[in-house]
Amino acid sequence: MRLPDRLAVSLRAAGEAGERWLATLPDLLASLEADWSITVGEPLLGGNAAYVAEVTRTDGGLAVLKVALPPVNGFAPFGQELRTLRLAGGDPYVGLLRYDLPRQAMLLERLGDPLNTLGWPVAQQLDALVHTAARGWRPMPADPLPDPDALPDGRAKARWLADFVVSAWEELSQPCPEATVAEAVRYAIARAAALDPAEAVLVHGDAHQYNLLQAGDGSFRLVDPEGLASEPAHDLGVILRDFNDDLLTRDARITAAIARGRCRRAGELARVDPEAIWQWAFTERVSTGLFLLRLGHQQEAEKFLTVAAKLTGSA
Repeated sequence: MRLPDRLAVSLRAAGEAGERWLATLPDLLASLEADWSITVGEPLLGGNAAYVAEVTRTDGGLAVLKVALPPVNGFAPFGQELRTLRLAGGDPYVGLLRYDLPRQAMLLERLGDPLNTLGWPVAQQLDALVHTAARGWRPMPADPLPDPDALPDGRAKARWLADFVVSAWEELSQPCPEATVAEAVRYAIARAAALDPAEAVLVHGDAHQYNLLQAGDGSFRLVDPEGLASEPAHDLGVILRDFNDDLLTRDARITAAIARGRCRRAGELARVDPEAIWQWAFTERVSTGLFLLRLGHQQEAEKFLTVAAKLTGSA
């Protein structure tokens, strides 16, 4: 089967499990076509953890089919994504039409173009991401939904990030300065200590310009949530870990000034502490770079790690 390049890289990283999954994919798609009365079309680009394709329903309506890969380096987001979409119940998230837990598949509302294709300047893209992510923050329910996948909380994620950046940095032969890793760990520990579980909200956890798509009414919807019970600053930090291209060639002081200015802007829009945003953004930038390097996306990983090294010690 024809696979998008990023998906092919993930399958190679999954090893034999990836090969077995790929061998069964045609039959899996055929069974979903029969059971859900859909016709699977061309695969869609993007994504590391699922086969995503456009589909046509028997009534002629368009939708999107998403089938999860086997775990890649321990990364298996299907359960968290499904739970998040069920908790969100739609706007500003993509609509969940159907799902099948044993087959790790979901049928989703078909949306328009992603934010990164619209030609908007960085500042305008960031504003759109912040406004949309903030619309999705809502208190976590007192009683969990009847499914086996509980969302991790922000404290657990911060502690995981602290451990991950150290272990991945050592495993990958120290691809960035030790001071950068130490600062990421320090910030992660600070967020774990500061977060109050009683005030946690549902956050997307992976909002970026590829995961924000236009809806028919002119607004935007979020897709591919990681799903966490965390603080709003966490969501904003994830947004601000990206947009590295215009920071790569700048002097370190200018890079830091721009990055901090973006945190202040996001904080003003969402009424969130910009220092908390900065700490999440720095840690997420380092961890994302290391994770991408593990998957084999070297050029993309270097952008995250190079910018993080420039920002080290900028407080």
